[in-house]
Amino acid sequence: MCSEVVKAEGWSPDWAIHPGEHLAEYIELKGWSQAEFARLTGLTPKLVSTIINGTNPVSAETALKLEHVLGMKAHIWTKLQADWNLYEARKNCQPNAAETKSFLAKFPIKELIKLGVLRKGASAGSMLESILTLLKIGTPGALEDRLLNLAVQHRHSKSFQSDENHLAVWLMLGEQKARSMNLAPFDKKLFEEALIEVRNMTREPLESFFPKMIDICAQSGVAVVFEPLLSRTKLFGSARWIDKNHAIIQMSLRMKSNDHFWWTFFHEAGHIMLHRGRTFADDQGGVGDGAEDEADAWAENNLVGRSCFAEFCKTKPRSEAAVRRFADEVGLHPGIIVGMLQHRGILPYTHLNGLKARFELKSLAA
Repeated sequence: MCSEVVKAEGWSPDWAIHPGEHLAEYIELKGWSQAEFARLTGLTPKLVSTIINGTNPVSAETALKLEHVLGMKAHIWTKLQADWNLYEARKNCQPNAAETKSFLAKFPIKELIKLGVLRKGASAGSMLESILTLLKIGTPGALEDRLLNLAVQHRHSKSFQSDENHLAVWLMLGEQKARSMNLAPFDKKLFEEALIEVRNMTREPLESFFPKMIDICAQSGVAVVFEPLLSRTKLFGSARWIDKNHAIIQMSLRMKSNDHFWWTFFHEAGHIMLHRGRTFADDQGGVGDGAEDEADAWAENNLVGRSCFAEFCKTKPRSEAAVRRFADEVGLHPGIIVGMLQHRGILPYTHLNGLKARFELKSLAA
């Protein structure tokens, strides 16, 4: 059997050959008996026999003797032995077929195949290995501890609650991308400065601001990642710390207009600034709590200024001209102002949507 385990760095076969098989071939090619070979190497006939039949390992000391007699370097023999040991350990650690099937059923296998995370046609054991590696857990039994370790604090949609296993996979896919980026250690002051610079990009087209946004946030220790939603998940974004020196703002492709995009980004940035060490998964319009309210307030203040926006709302603006004028005053795209007014109930959700920019975000997940 030769199936492959798909990993971030490529693939590796889930089979191995005991070095004793290679040793038997060498002895046969030389025309020696096992007893003759044992005398030449200084090994006991019993040890040679048990290595050949796979019941004894090739130790480092034995590998050196094989190198002297056969010419094949000692490190090759020890590598063959290490590969065999790993294969045996992997085989022995595999849960039974029913347990594997039950574990895999918790996850969106077809979607992960489509994303290239899992290989189409791979064995159930190989898929299990890949998911364990993605989630960074040693066994299926550690899944519950992984979920607790993530400690996700949700702002749920009022009509939909994400499946915690699918959400964990989505978060770890984002983390995988973040860890491949060249991130500086987190610097709060640099991130504050980066956010000021990013705010000034809201009037730029997506293809212009996006690479700059990624770069300047990375320089302050924050990865900005776009990851397509999986089934049984329905959220706009997430913010969390992937270690003590790096954070991630992970956004889904659910935003279709620039008001949702920018509000989500600044809301998640608020979590990074205010709630170090915690993990949040947010659905705009969902039911929040104190931390969510704090992130909302932070986002509003850093986007437009809370008192300034409150004064503008008192005028009950409903015209395109009024919105454009205020957007010019605060230096934001008018679509963001429309979205904030709609959220406040000043404008109906059907009004002035023409001022919003529409985003095609699928390319950002590549």
